[in-house]
Amino acid sequence: MSEAAAARSSVQLIEAKPEHVPELGRICYEAFKDIADRHHFPPDFANARLGRFVVEMLVRRPDVYGVAAVVNGELAGSNFLSLTDEVAGVGPISVDCAFQGRDIGRQLMQAVIDEARRRKIERVRLLQDSFNTLSISLYGSLGFDTKHPVAYLRLSTGGKPDASVRPVEERDLDALDDLCRRHYKSSRRNELAGALQAGLSPFTRVRDGRLTGYLIPGIFGHGVAESEQDAVAIACHAAGVVPAERAYCLCPLDEGSAFRAFLGAGCRTVKIFNLMVTGPYEQPQPVWMPSVLY
Repeated sequence: MSEAAAARSSVQLIEAKPEHVPELGRICYEAFKDIADRHHFPPDFANARLGRFVVEMLVRRPDVYGVAAVVNGELAGSNFLSLTDEVAGVGPISVDCAFQGRDIGRQLMQAVIDEARRRKIERVRLLQDSFNTLSISLYGSLGFDTKHPVAYLRLSTGGKPDASVRPVEERDLDALDDLCRRHYKSSRRNELAGALQAGLSPFTRVRDGRLTGYLIPGIFGHGVAESEQDAVAIACHAAGVVPAERAYCLCPLDEGSAFRAFLGAGCRTVKIFNLMVTGPYEQPQPVWMPSVLY
């Protein structure tokens, strides 16, 4: 047996469970910090506590499939698959710095791909840090195609609150889901409803007597809007309400008019992601704002 094959055979994949959270959270934080530091970007997780918070949230959710890698009895990494709506989103995937280079990332990715197939989910998507050439090569080799470069934006408050923007209410869900289906070409209703129930501050805009867009601020949030003006109004209003660590959104760079509108409002680019997909894909209609999942 080759050295690489021996390394692969020593990896055991198990269900990610609550008792794994402290170690998997540490691994997640340190792995993302390591790659960000090497490329001189700010880390996605400010500290290990936040890494543990995110991992615990994912492990405890019934609509998320979590898998952990074990090597010689030690936890070595994890990956997650969001099953909240009809499109499945991958991540965050992380491998302990001490165990990298052993194909563990490939096995963790293959595990979530296999789980999606088992559930007969055809559409699987993720966002990939553009500076990480190793991960884009891995995902490409596993069948993911790159569809859009996406800017991760730090939002500006835009100066003052916008009276046309208000928090999303439960009675808005049908109209906003219809808007999402028209623009995003898929439903994210369950995700929006979950954000509302969790107090994650989704906002909508009322213009001409109808709802013209919504945004869940933050890297895990997403949104759609009828126009870039609607999107910017919602995002800048949200930035003045939510904690600073959540005053972010993502904007596809091939939506040039929307990107320039965000920049003109004082928003600033932090880094660039690549939106990658497997399965059927229909081009969204402007304006749409993905999450770190898709």
